[in-house]
Formats: sequence, structure tokens, C-alpha cells
Amino acid sequence: MGNGGWYGTQEEWERIEAPIKSLDVDLDEFAAKHQLSLTRNLKDWPGRSMGWGNDVRCLIQVYLDDAKTLGLNLWICASQDRDDKRYWKEEFLRKGAIAGELARELPVLLETAKARLDEWSSRPNCLEFATKLARN
Repeated sequence: MGNGGWYGTQEEWERIEAPIKSLDVDLDEFAAKHQLSLTRNLKDWPGRSMGWGNDVRCLIQVYLDDAKTLGLNLWICASQDRDDKRYWKEEFLRKGAIAGELARELPVLLETAKARLDEWSSRPNCLEFATKLARN
């Protein structure tokens, strides 16, 4: 279940997490191959995330886009904080995809995502201004 904040039923949670769970084998294999940690269901919503990097932070996320259609998004982002500003580059590799369709192309998409993020992180000047950061 989510991080203690899910207020729906157990049955509803299982229904909305099922599309992502069907991808777990491929996601686990990819994370192990590239020595990435894989987190599940952050912010009480079905999803999987893999992140790496220090200076430029890279992130691959697969998450439920819509609880009715059970569509999934595959999103990548590279970000860097400079002083009080955040810069980033982001892209959806798939939006609203059906789990079965995404599963067929997931291994190739994950390798594409990793290569693209590694390229972006090697060229931080390609990152665009995203937002000002709050001061502590």
C-alpha cells in the first residue's frame, strides 16, 4: 500500500497498482543491471522511480497517470540546483500507455531513458531554468 496516506479501499489500491506491478520484473532487472535503487509508490500513488547522480540528478519514473483508464506515464528528468535556482530537462517517453503495450517496449525504453539522461547530465548547460528555490 502507499506511504500510509491512501484513503481508498485495499481492493481499489490493488486495482490501480496492478498495471505498475506487471512491470516490476523488468524494472527490477534494469535497476540491478545499472546498480540503481528502485523506490515504489512515493506520495501514496502507484509508481516506480530510479534516480542517480549528485551534481546533476537523473530520474526515471513510471507512474499511474489516470485511475480510471489505468494509463501509465514514463517520464525522465535531469535537474541541477545552482545557487537559488533549479535547472532541468524533462521528457515523457510515453503518456497514458496501457501496461501491456508499455511492457513490450519497456526494456528498450529504459535503456533509451538512461542513455538520454546520462547525455543530459554530461552537458548541464543544456538544462533550462525551471524555478527559483525557497531559501531555508
